[in-house]
Amino acid sequence: MNQRVFICVLSFSHAFLMKAVEPVNFSRDVLPILSENCLSCHGPDDSNRKADLRLDLRDAATKENKDGVAALVPGSPEKSELFKRVISKDPDEIMPTPKSHKRPLTEKQRAILSQWITEGAPWGKHWAFEKPQKAPLPEKHKNPVDAFVYARLKKEGLTPSPEAEPHTQLRRITLDLHGLPPSEAEMDAFLSDRAADAWDRAVERLLASPHYGERMAMWWLDVARYADTDGFQSDSTRSNWPWRDWVTNAFNTNQPFDRFTIEQFAGDLLPNPSVSQRLATCFHRNHMTNGEGGRDPEESRVDYVIDRINTTGTAFLGLTLGCTQCHNHKFDPITQKDYYSLTAFFNSIDETGAAGSGAKPFLETKSPYAQTALNEAARTVQEYERAESNARRAAEQKFARDLPGILKSTNQSFREWRPLPAINLTSSEGTILTQSPDFIIHATGPNPNQDEYRMTSKSDLTRITGLKLEVLPELIEGKARLSRGKSGEFIITDIKVQVRQSGKTEVRDILVKNAVSDFSTDKKSNGGYGDIKDTLDDDPRNGWSTKGAPQDAIHSAVFELAEPLLLEPDEELLIELRQRSTLGDANVSQYRLYASDQLGATVKGLKAGPLQCIADSAIISESELTADLRKQLFESYLEDYPPYVKLRTLLEKAKAQAAEFKTATGPLKVMVLEDQKEPRDTFVLIRGVWDKHGDKVFPNVPLSIAPLPDGTPANRLGLAQWVVSKDNPLTARVIVNQLWQILFGTGLVRTPEDFGLQGERPTHPELLDWLAVEFMESGWNVKHLLKLIATSKVYRESSAITPETLERDPANQLLARAPRYRLPSWMLRDAALRVSGLLNTSIGGPPNRPYQPKGVWEELFMGRFKYEPSLGSAQYRRTLYAFWRRSIAPTFLFDSAQRRVCEVRSNRTNTPLQALTLLNDETFREASRVLALRAISSAPDAEARLSWLAKQILNRELRPEEGPSLHKTLNTAMLHYRNHREDARKVLDSGQYVQPNESQMSDVAAYSIVASMLLNLDEAISHE
Repeated sequence: MNQRVFICVLSFSHAFLMKAVEPVNFSRDVLPILSENCLSCHGPDDSNRKADLRLDLRDAATKENKDGVAALVPGSPEKSELFKRVISKDPDEIMPTPKSHKRPLTEKQRAILSQWITEGAPWGKHWAFEKPQKAPLPEKHKNPVDAFVYARLKKEGLTPSPEAEPHTQLRRITLDLHGLPPSEAEMDAFLSDRAADAWDRAVERLLASPHYGERMAMWWLDVARYADTDGFQSDSTRSNWPWRDWVTNAFNTNQPFDRFTIEQFAGDLLPNPSVSQRLATCFHRNHMTNGEGGRDPEESRVDYVIDRINTTGTAFLGLTLGCTQCHNHKFDPITQKDYYSLTAFFNSIDETGAAGSGAKPFLETKSPYAQTALNEAARTVQEYERAESNARRAAEQKFARDLPGILKSTNQSFREWRPLPAINLTSSEGTILTQSPDFIIHATGPNPNQDEYRMTSKSDLTRITGLKLEVLPELIEGKARLSRGKSGEFIITDIKVQVRQSGKTEVRDILVKNAVSDFSTDKKSNGGYGDIKDTLDDDPRNGWSTKGAPQDAIHSAVFELAEPLLLEPDEELLIELRQRSTLGDANVSQYRLYASDQLGATVKGLKAGPLQCIADSAIISESELTADLRKQLFESYLEDYPPYVKLRTLLEKAKAQAAEFKTATGPLKVMVLEDQKEPRDTFVLIRGVWDKHGDKVFPNVPLSIAPLPDGTPANRLGLAQWVVSKDNPLTARVIVNQLWQILFGTGLVRTPEDFGLQGERPTHPELLDWLAVEFMESGWNVKHLLKLIATSKVYRESSAITPETLERDPANQLLARAPRYRLPSWMLRDAALRVSGLLNTSIGGPPNRPYQPKGVWEELFMGRFKYEPSLGSAQYRRTLYAFWRRSIAPTFLFDSAQRRVCEVRSNRTNTPLQALTLLNDETFREASRVLALRAISSAPDAEARLSWLAKQILNRELRPEEGPSLHKTLNTAMLHYRNHREDARKVLDSGQYVQPNESQMSDVAAYSIVASMLLNLDEAISHE
């Protein structure tokens, strides 16, 4: 059969068969084929267009070229070059070309094109660019969700799942609208309510709770790329959290979404704007800010403007606007000029591109929620003050008993500092290091501009609490000098302490928490070098220097370890003096190192400690002690009394936390929008490069979406009004889709960030459009829309799956059953706090710091930032309030958005980190322990206790077949911990909640294992 006959047979036979069923719809049937296979080379992007052919415009596609050939000849597939190419077998003719790595069109796709051309090639817009319309409800259902979904199921020959069990329904909706499981009281009340409107009232109750606003804020903070730091290398802390509380309040008060949008885009441009409206504009200042040295501030400023447009595209329009930063969009009708016309709305913000304190404009405001946090912190301080005072009294009594023995054992040969012998000395740059019998280390040989002196030592001390460094003068050319440099002044930028086993290469770092010296130079006069404490941050741009002090004297520094180092017999100490200053030529000439095993004054200062004073004065009885020396000795004794040290440390942290919250009650600088007096000119950026200006542009919107409404100003306020205009076909659909995703896990459009030609079509387009119109007609009422969806029969279906639905619809796109998926990690943490009774329900205020592994911040930031978990009730606040450092998000969130750019798609992962976190994270371990304590106190026998645990965690009674398994686990754990009490202590050693008494230890450990097991059940961590 020749090609012409094949074309005719294919086109007319398929056209007849398909036409008899349904005419081709351009948007639904044809445009996806063109988008997937043609438009990357023959679409809107003129910089990448091949053969001067456009297939995104009908006039261009039907226009004849110089040879009289047209890609499309309406009514004649056999004359259409497009159709000839897609059915060709010739590798030089076929489209898509083999070089594109795209597969040839399927027979069905060819048939669609054939029928379409035969029908006259009627054109149209992509579905998302057509204004949504309310189609008539296809079924006699009260709820539009049921009407459209059940009509589709009926058409597909599928039957919807039955209603889920009542406890599953309430757990589902409570998690969806609160991000928390229901309480036992809420569940009991719902299960006992037999009224016909019980479900509707349950939904209304949840929507009226302040927890609703917190849950919705968690969605919007991901959209808004909110974090508590700037990002990038410096990652400085910012105080934008009052905006986070504004968001929570906006949802709780059910602020209409169009107003919610307008205030975030242009609250400052409203007539007589309130503080709240100006605060709302922080939405467009939540982007990262770059304060790195060498960065051009103007480049950063342009990045911020671009980020706002990309966020607008993703969050509100569902379009990949960022694709047009460098060229016209390859698929969607958005040009590069459109893109930069949009940036013109934000280009005159009164900002310079600076970060940190320079990231103006700021709004100075006070938080109405901070005082609550401060009051809670003050109560925590009081609790620790009482505990610390009690521990001090107990230590005083023990000290009185131990004092005679202390004096007796401290003889005149006692030395609090012992010189460290070197077993190996090296340098990184070739300096020769040798140690003399008096333990002085001498530097000779080459004198590099910078160096690192490394010493390996084996001390006879089994415990080391601090190190002492002496920099000794040396006569060089008849003059005393402290360094080998021309000036004779030294600069030590950092000190590094490590431990390793003899003969091994693996090392562990030892944290130094404090440093003092006999002299420090003023940093401003010495290029940033002078303060001894700067040797602790791994930053070569600062360090210790004694410039200005006599060079003929010994200069000393004492370094206190964060905690005593207990050395094993085969372990070596590694000490490194880093001399990496940017000034250079300041390497130490000779020095000596000492170690001490004393705590207190010895390692906190340069004066002799109390034991050394006792030894020097040959004191042997209490009567010889002065009151001052006895006090010093007691203070040092306290440092070595673990019960007191622990409580004192906690008290210090509690006071620091209270001070932090005290600051939060004062005026705060929140980043907001505000235009400068003179608008900036805006240009198309050639290839997206920040300083390569093309044509000048003015504020405008893509006409392919919708024009600016009549009478709207050409500023941010006008842009916001356009975004929520009823003529804009995208925004209502996009937001409805995200709200649907909150309740069903995935949207009706499963590419929520892309409603364009490369995105997926809606699974239920008529339903999406019906809800979008209803959303706008309701006054952009978010609660109304959520209630409408949640009160549908579809939402209340069981998630149980049948073989038929699994085969026919494995991805559940038809919604014949309720979705089942893993709950997000933030929700799992909040749920653990709720069911254990630990949850602090305070709304708003400064961020808290949940538990996370030690040293995470320190390792990443060279000690600049130290993470201290919150104490008291602040620890148990919802994850919404967790401090979010951009460069390392909270480590217990294993599937979270990164908060660096706008994200609207839910992340789900099956990483092993889930299991590790849920079993071992301190929050979950503490929650399990508290659940165990509560279970033991709730009932007198094991059966009732296990039933109580199930009701708290699973929101249901235990089934008959489940009890024996839990009993077996409990009995096994009970037997083990009664015989291994130390293991029980390890299991319970977590968090700050009161520990069980000794008699309860084994039982609580056993029940905590059961509680942890229940918290990790698939049912407990899944959306059913």
